[in-house]
Amino acid sequence: MKNRLLLPFAAVLAFAPLVRGDNEIGFIEKFALAPDREAVLGQLIPGSEEFYFFSALHFQNTKQKAKLAAIMEQWAKRNPDSPQRRVIENREALLSYDADPQATLKFLRERMKLQFNHQQEARDRKPDLPTALDPARVAREVFVRATLESSSDLIECKDPVFEALVWGKVALQPALARIVVARVKRPDLPNLVDMIEKELQTPESRSFGEFEIHRALLPEQLDELAKRMPALLDNQAFVFTRLRKLAPGADADAEFDPAEREAWLERTWDFARKLSPAFGSLKANLLYQRLQHDRKRGVYDETRFLEYLKLPRRLDYMNPKFIDAPEQQRVAVDLGANFAEAVAIALPIGNDEPLVRDYFLQIFQKTDAKHGDPNAADLLKKWTPYVRDTWLRPVLAEAMITA
Repeated sequence: MKNRLLLPFAAVLAFAPLVRGDNEIGFIEKFALAPDREAVLGQLIPGSEEFYFFSALHFQNTKQKAKLAAIMEQWAKRNPDSPQRRVIENREALLSYDADPQATLKFLRERMKLQFNHQQEARDRKPDLPTALDPARVAREVFVRATLESSSDLIECKDPVFEALVWGKVALQPALARIVVARVKRPDLPNLVDMIEKELQTPESRSFGEFEIHRALLPEQLDELAKRMPALLDNQAFVFTRLRKLAPGADADAEFDPAEREAWLERTWDFARKLSPAFGSLKANLLYQRLQHDRKRGVYDETRFLEYLKLPRRLDYMNPKFIDAPEQQRVAVDLGANFAEAVAIALPIGNDEPLVRDYFLQIFQKTDAKHGDPNAADLLKKWTPYVRDTWLRPVLAEAMITA
């Protein structure tokens, strides 16, 4: 580069606002016309942008490399993003081309972000390009591995990535496994139960129900999970989720189809009866709904009714000795509990005395008709451990009279 371009005009444009106007000589004119420019620099405030710029410009024009390097270093510390500093750097790179061309070219490539990745086009030459993809570079495992290496939270990944991690049974750190379980949406994936089981066993887990996929699991997946982790049968979120899976399909009408409603009640009770006494209120509600259903059909199942009475609840007709026992106090039934979240028809019972009274009347009348004139004490002996004697005797008398 024989003809060096000092770019004095660029410096003038950079600080054009310093020109006073109205025929008043500004600093740029003083600096440009001064026989001793270094003395003129004393008029500037040390540490200001103008001070650094004109000082660097002067040292650059006079080839004072050491002073230029020192002031550029100070300038970079005070204001590393200064546009005027970039002007001096650009000038220095161009002015140094003769001494070190490669350094100048490297500076230009980095400063301008140049990429020389184009392929030369040659005429009359058959292209030598690959005709097939290398499986080792495009396989799913390659992309999964690259994703895990480049991302610590998988925040940019889409659903297929999470499904691939589950389907491929990829070994993950507990933190990444929690992210996958939180983000996966489809339950019909192999190895999903394995991953959920491992996540539930970590200290960070907030138990079943924390993630959406827990509630989306298929019935057989829930059963398998409960088989592996029996403690889940004491988890309300798990129990409610499993009960919801027992609801009739969209094409069934359990409200007006007695057979469909009865099948639904059978399924729910078959699951609920195996639960611990902590779910006594749920069991009582499901049994009550079944007793109501049977009563509408004229069916009075004595065994089912007795099972219902064995669930303790604080009502006037209950035997105080039964409900006041310590083991019963802990599992007392709440007839006001609403379980419609798990079973749509399991609404609060409230007062069940009308149903209990009607069942006793029907059972006593049936017994009287079958055995002639049975002894009252024998009839009451089966029920008084759970029902107050003084409440039950008038019901028995009424049944005998109406029979």
